[in-house]
Amino acid sequence: MCTANRPCNDFPAAPLIDPTVPPDVASLFGDAGASTTSGGPCLAEPTDGALFPKNWQRPRILWLPASNSQTLFEVRIHADAETNDYVIYTAKTTWTMDAATWMAIASGGNLIGAPITVTVRATSTQGGASAVSNAATFTIAPALATGEIVYWSTSSFAVTSTNTALTGFRVGDEGTTPALTPNQVQQPVRAQPLPPGNLSPATFNQVFCIGCHTATPDGKFVSFTSQWPWAVALASIDTTAGAPAVGSPPMWLTPGAASNLSPNINGYYAPPTVDQVMVGIQTFSPAHYQTGDRKLVASLGAAWDQTEAQILAGSAGSPTGVVSQLAWFDLEYTGTPPVGTPYNPWSSGMATSPLPVATPCNSLDGTCATSTGGGGWGMIARTGDNNSAGGPNWSHNVNGTDVIAYGSTNLGTKRGLMDCETSGSSCTSDVYVVPYNGGMGGTATPLPGASKSDQSEYYPAWSPDDQLIAFNRVGAGQSMYNQPLAEVFVVSYNGGSGGTAKRLVANDPVSCTGLASPGVQNTLPKWAPDVQTDANGNTYYWIAFSSNRSPIAGMTLSEDNVMQRNAQLYMSGVVVDTDGNITTYAPIYFWSQDSSVNNLIPEWR
Repeated sequence: MCTANRPCNDFPAAPLIDPTVPPDVASLFGDAGASTTSGGPCLAEPTDGALFPKNWQRPRILWLPASNSQTLFEVRIHADAETNDYVIYTAKTTWTMDAATWMAIASGGNLIGAPITVTVRATSTQGGASAVSNAATFTIAPALATGEIVYWSTSSFAVTSTNTALTGFRVGDEGTTPALTPNQVQQPVRAQPLPPGNLSPATFNQVFCIGCHTATPDGKFVSFTSQWPWAVALASIDTTAGAPAVGSPPMWLTPGAASNLSPNINGYYAPPTVDQVMVGIQTFSPAHYQTGDRKLVASLGAAWDQTEAQILAGSAGSPTGVVSQLAWFDLEYTGTPPVGTPYNPWSSGMATSPLPVATPCNSLDGTCATSTGGGGWGMIARTGDNNSAGGPNWSHNVNGTDVIAYGSTNLGTKRGLMDCETSGSSCTSDVYVVPYNGGMGGTATPLPGASKSDQSEYYPAWSPDDQLIAFNRVGAGQSMYNQPLAEVFVVSYNGGSGGTAKRLVANDPVSCTGLASPGVQNTLPKWAPDVQTDANGNTYYWIAFSSNRSPIAGMTLSEDNVMQRNAQLYMSGVVVDTDGNITTYAPIYFWSQDSSVNNLIPEWR
């Protein structure tokens, strides 16, 4: 490793000059010490205090000129451990470090742990006094980020057959790849056909909408919520040689299981009828993803209902009286049709298989069914919690932690998501944990640090070693869905004892962009699949989330007919030392993503 006393020469001695600028461009900037610190460009990337995995994509430097007269720029990258500063002159407003230099200082280890500072000076083609940007100092971690990210992207929130898809990239990639489109999905669902068709309760239709998704523990498939009334489908995203075609259902998925994931809206609940949601956000555990024990857990039922007609009319809908539950689904269920029947997604056998019939859990005492007449699925008891359950996440069963974390909310589940948008100050949610216990559940308890009475906490996510839980937080009484005020926190699990929640530094945008948090919708945190420990015993985690803070992102009309900045993906380092202290870092922007669309739900695999 390079040091100030033993510097390296990774940075070139001569400035890099963009051929589109004058060859004497350096003279137009004058002496760096004479540059004013007022009115300089806004340095948006990298963010001050960011921590980069040593195998990450090359750092991109992005800045916003303070005025139209700022047309020439000097980018300066400084590290005390380098003999030279890396200097670039350009007329552009972005520059990406060359691969060879990044390889030397990161993967090669020359600047791991060393502070690296970036500034940008601006002037005009006439020269004169230059103005310098805010400074950003980042470091490179002695740890890798592993895996691939598959995320949800949409060009519009209108319901069409072409505007939702899954996109992906591997760590270190500088481009993205389509992962799954609706027309590739082979498993049909008992759900709405393409508009203006109407849902027939016994008819299966082609998927035309990919919604909230979850990767299976082996990373080969995703499960996702499809179109109204939000049935669930599974599809392959595996592109390795010899794998089933992308979009194929798993070979082990049975017709009975597929039918259970597409419940019949007629009679599924005795009154009140729930016609807006069937199965919500799904979750898996590696401990229950093997032949003979392949389970999916999801929220089931809606506390609030809003029909399509009410949406079009601007009506908020109404409470259903149903207490949303957690349910397990056996994905290898071999009831009727006959045992051993091959899975044929377009066979008539699926449509005629027994439909699940549940006793509705619509009383405040929490009494609900723990078994079903249809078979292959059941409710998970949550003793001590009479609220609705939403947004579950299942632990990895590391050291026997076989626990489901979820949002316990008095009013707000709709469309399988946490909502409360119409309930006013009476809406609350806390992160609860309940043992899986073979599907029987048990005593549900609030997690200290993620269950404040004046806040709503929801969308929990377990770290890969089951030591930490990340979650969303917003003030009690606020809607939780599409919420600009949402922020991300992490808390230690400690066997259910919790701890003091740590707010991610990554919630905060760069101040010179004019944006601030709360206000940029930091949401749906997801952890990288592995953790690493350095020689000093510090444990490194990586957490991805979405936020609509990017100054270069496009605008999209929201479901509420409001123009809002597109959500984009970010990642933050989280480090836990040997005393259990949690340190979080500023965010890194995934610059390979398409900023013209909304990018959400960064599922790692």
